[in-house]
Amino acid sequence: MKRSGRQSQRGAALLLALLVVALATMIAVRIFTVSTSSMARTESQARLADAAHLAKGMEDWAIVLLWRDAESGDGIDTRSDAWASTLPPLPVPGGVIAGKLEDLDGRFNLNSLLRNGERDPVAMARFARLLAALELDTALSDVAADWIDADAQAQGQGAEDLEYLRADPPYRAANRAFAHVSELRKLKGIDDKIYARLAPEVAALPPETGFNVNTASVAGFMSLADGISEELAKRLWSNGRAQYRNIADIVDAITQAGVVMDPASMQDLKVSSDFFVARADVRLGDRDFRFYSLIQRTPAGGYVRQRVQGAFW
Repeated sequence: MKRSGRQSQRGAALLLALLVVALATMIAVRIFTVSTSSMARTESQARLADAAHLAKGMEDWAIVLLWRDAESGDGIDTRSDAWASTLPPLPVPGGVIAGKLEDLDGRFNLNSLLRNGERDPVAMARFARLLAALELDTALSDVAADWIDADAQAQGQGAEDLEYLRADPPYRAANRAFAHVSELRKLKGIDDKIYARLAPEVAALPPETGFNVNTASVAGFMSLADGISEELAKRLWSNGRAQYRNIADIVDAITQAGVVMDPASMQDLKVSSDFFVARADVRLGDRDFRFYSLIQRTPAGGYVRQRVQGAFW
């Protein structure tokens, strides 16, 4: 009996020792995991901060290019300007950085669909022609206009709250200007495929921002007037190197091709730009970062900037 009791005590002691070892192992693993995670998080935050500083430098580079272009005194902005050149990858401590500056005034401004709270017929017609050129449903012009107008009454083939409240989860029409083109994803009739086709052709800018024909796409030229075919638009586009000195030049080129432009359709057309987006692609170690800066060139010669990280234009 005494021997059996001693064996039982030794067994209990062994079991307790095993439990203590197991517990110590679990604690050690937990400490290591937390420590490793904390170190990785700290490293990631440090690299993000470094990438943000590099992106700020890219933004300053873009502004210098725009300033030099404005100082040249030609008064126009084209795809042949120095600012339109892509900056190739450049080595930086711990990685590389590349950049690109794009003009937004050469895209259709979604917020131009309303003027003084009412649908603007010129902008509505221009957007419908753009949609047709992209082989998309022209009814989307009504949908976009309803998204930003102040009332809750659908017009034409548009959509208002009653349409969007059926969604899961339900939501309402914005009833305000587009803050970003990504809002198009919320609109009736726009899926990922349609959005991918439309987004590069549009912008969300102040309503009064004009349309720069020098930086427009082929589809953008097709939107200028009824009767501009893809073939004519490509000639006007000049392989992306259109350099019209004034609106009279583009009107003359279109008229000589046999297309009559309604004087009202010349509304907001221009040959220079005010809004640009600078993109910075930064790779540090095995991590990639992308930053965008929306840059406005003001009439007084100043620049207003707004930077974001992640997907933008």
